[in-house]
Amino acid sequence: RARHRDERATETSAPVPPSAPRAPDLETRIGGSWFNWIGIIAVTFGVAFFLKYAFDNEWVGPTARVLLGVGLGLGLLFEGERLRARGLAAYAHVLSGGGILILYLSGYAAFAFYQLVGQVPAFLVMAAVTTTAVLLSSRYNARSIAVLGLIGGFLTPLLLSTGRDNQVALFGYIALLDAGVLALAYFKQWRGLNHLAFGATVLMQVGWLAVWYGRYGTARLWPTIFFLTLFFLMFSMLAILHNVLKQRRARWSDISLLLANATFYFGVSYGLLDDAGYDAVLGSFALILSAFYVLLFYFTYQQHRADRLLRYSFVGGGLTFLTMAVAIQLDQQWVTIGWATEAVVLTWIGLRSDEDSPRLVALGVFALALAHWFSYDLVDFAYRADGVFIPLLNRRAVSCAALIGAFAGATWLYARAGAEVEDDERSILITIFVLAANLLALTLLTVDVSDYFAQAKERAAGLADDPGAMRARLQNTHLFALSILWTLYGAAALIVGILRRMLALRLAALALLGVTILKVFALDVGYYAAAWHVLLFNQTFIVFALLVGALACVAWVYARSEKIDPTERAIAVPALYGVANLLAVAALSVEALGYFDRSTTNLRDVRLAQQLSLSVIWTIYGGAMLVVGLARRNQLLRVMALALLGVTTLKVFFWDLASLDRIYRIISFILLGAILLVVSYIYQRRQQRTASAEERR
Repeated sequence: RARHRDERATETSAPVPPSAPRAPDLETRIGGSWFNWIGIIAVTFGVAFFLKYAFDNEWVGPTARVLLGVGLGLGLLFEGERLRARGLAAYAHVLSGGGILILYLSGYAAFAFYQLVGQVPAFLVMAAVTTTAVLLSSRYNARSIAVLGLIGGFLTPLLLSTGRDNQVALFGYIALLDAGVLALAYFKQWRGLNHLAFGATVLMQVGWLAVWYGRYGTARLWPTIFFLTLFFLMFSMLAILHNVLKQRRARWSDISLLLANATFYFGVSYGLLDDAGYDAVLGSFALILSAFYVLLFYFTYQQHRADRLLRYSFVGGGLTFLTMAVAIQLDQQWVTIGWATEAVVLTWIGLRSDEDSPRLVALGVFALALAHWFSYDLVDFAYRADGVFIPLLNRRAVSCAALIGAFAGATWLYARAGAEVEDDERSILITIFVLAANLLALTLLTVDVSDYFAQAKERAAGLADDPGAMRARLQNTHLFALSILWTLYGAAALIVGILRRMLALRLAALALLGVTILKVFALDVGYYAAAWHVLLFNQTFIVFALLVGALACVAWVYARSEKIDPTERAIAVPALYGVANLLAVAALSVEALGYFDRSTTNLRDVRLAQQLSLSVIWTIYGGAMLVVGLARRNQLLRVMALALLGVTTLKVFFWDLASLDRIYRIISFILLGAILLVVSYIYQRRQQRTASAEERR
């Protein structure tokens, strides 16, 4: 029994595994971490203020000032090492970072303020400080010290600048600095240093190009291309080193650096080579980059086949530069075409690798390509008076077609995507792509038509006997062509929106048709009485007729589509038929006014004939619309007919009675009266039949 009691006691007193360490609370974070950084910053500022006060009062000379700074920096480094050995690692890192910063400032002061040392010794001192920062960050496993060293290292050539250019020394130093920082990032897996080093390297290159390159013309072209290529290769190899050789899957941060590196290198190199007159090699340059990414893909496929994101990114790079090579060789707008290709490739990469980031970046690249086309291609390749313009066969049309094709490709990819894309995301993005593609297509067609007529007007000015009349006629035809284009495009887009159940496309198409109607009344109608117009066979009446037919056709499709929400159908169909009838009345009225305005008879007789024709047209049309409304049991048509007849009645009694001659008044009143009587008879018969039917029940 005693033995069993001991065993039970042993079981109950078994050691409990230690729990995971608790995360520090807010108080601990403030006192232990935040105050640490605030403290070192405060000390640095305090020392700086004290030294400035001492310097201003000349308590110490320049050499002593620099030595004080060096001593303080070294003292902080030694104290950091001592505290780290005692287990206060976080505190030691902050002290060491402050020491590195003070040493940088001391070296800069010795060179720039007091001229105690020359440029070369100062450069060596600051390089040694940078090396110390790198070594300490590796020893302490402290990323913050590495960041300070990187910042100080890149500031060194700026701080020690003498105002004279030394390209080889500058970029040679940056290459060595990058190599050290990238090596540290490789061994410590601090990938953020890669991005910081790349950003700093780009800033240094851009700064040098802005300040010095233009002073030499093309004399520094090839050294500049050499260093651009060197840095491009260094940052391109990061993916191989970090991911392929170590068999680690790439993250989107790695791919973003890859894309930024390729974009910067190709863009800057292309600009330099183009300015230097090397047009013939630009296509080959893009082709070489395409082959480079194909090689990277092949190596990754052989060594690290599981990393789909990286493989697809290399494929995307190869395809993008191949597309740009073709565009450059054909003298097309490679910027828009390249971005369009890159956007659809990023979409493909994101969908195939099931990564959100590439798809989000693709949207930004699409936006850039769209903005570039509207900002540059659309303007730079418009018609010029000294050139020849062919609609749809010009450079902006090619880049526009490439961009539309990219939107179509992205739409197809999302439509075929599976469970990796949510239905809402798929629906929204497909809608955006479809609207963007249609906006591009409509804009291109519009500006090409406009430029075609601009060219025709320029040519007519030197050939016609009456240039003014010829320009007016061409302007009328120009407006007519745009109205036809917008009407057909709007109607087709609306029908597609109905059949494909795309509400946004339907709304955009309705807006386009609305703008077209406003344009017709604001501009096209201005030529209603043009001398070259023939009754019913002229641009103004044809546009009205086409609008009426398009609206009626769309209303017919709306009414028979089972995919449309019944509420929307109940609103859209009557509205479309109503607008179509109003346009028909307007078309006949404008045609009558134009016909009599073109006549050569007495002005007073023309006005009388116009007023009578309006009354006749409105009366006949109102009566016919009422008959159709009754036959088809369409209340909207009946209401519109009664409204039109009411307006006509007011016109006859208040306008025609006062202004028309007797014969015109007679015709107007008789016709109106006859129509109204017929209408009244029809309604009474209808009422009688209804009453009889109720009695039979």
